[in-house]
Amino acid sequence: MRFVTEMELREIYKTNPFVTYVLEPDTKITPGARQFLVDRRVALVQAEPQLGEVVEAKTDQSSQLEQQESWSTLRLRGSMDRIEATFFLTASELLHSGDAVLSEEVMALGRYFRNVRKAELERTAPCNIQFWGWTEEEIKKRSENLEEYVNTGQFDLGLEKGKELALLNHLRASLGEVEPAILETYWNEEKQSCSRQDLVNKINLIINIICMMMWECLGGEKWKR
Repeated sequence: MRFVTEMELREIYKTNPFVTYVLEPDTKITPGARQFLVDRRVALVQAEPQLGEVVEAKTDQSSQLEQQESWSTLRLRGSMDRIEATFFLTASELLHSGDAVLSEEVMALGRYFRNVRKAELERTAPCNIQFWGWTEEEIKKRSENLEEYVNTGQFDLGLEKGKELALLNHLRASLGEVEPAILETYWNEEKQSCSRQDLVNKINLIINIICMMMWECLGGEKWKR
């Protein structure tokens, strides 16, 4: 099963706006992605599977469900392990580039990610995120319409902070892989919802903070402290 995320839709819509989005069989859409379509009045259409696909899915589902859950958990935890390492690598690169302040901010954000990872492992609630003296609600409010300010699809590496932008963008993109992995692992088919939406919310908050860091690297004033 594949999940379509808000980040994925934003990238597509940015380059080629659409009025209808067709969801392929065996594909789910995240709550954030669904809201993205609603906000832009994009019609969501679910494609019907072929008859043979339906029969095969029903036959295989009972025998493979437990194995799929096990593999999805391993994939999620492997992905989170790699991303935690990416936080360290990014902070190290920034420090050696001479930006100690940004390096420390990335390390601080990495500690929040580590807490999310621990919460998943221990099946507990992740701690609240406070950054730059802002609460989660303040971060959400300040990051509204973020795509209007940061074009993550194209950067001029010749900019003064081109390397910093590239490093942060790589970290942002890596984090974008976590949401579908969480949904795949904790999706409740009967309720059509994710039992660990709290983890998804924290990951998206961390991504928004990284985007604000990128905006500051571009010389933006909107979120300067």
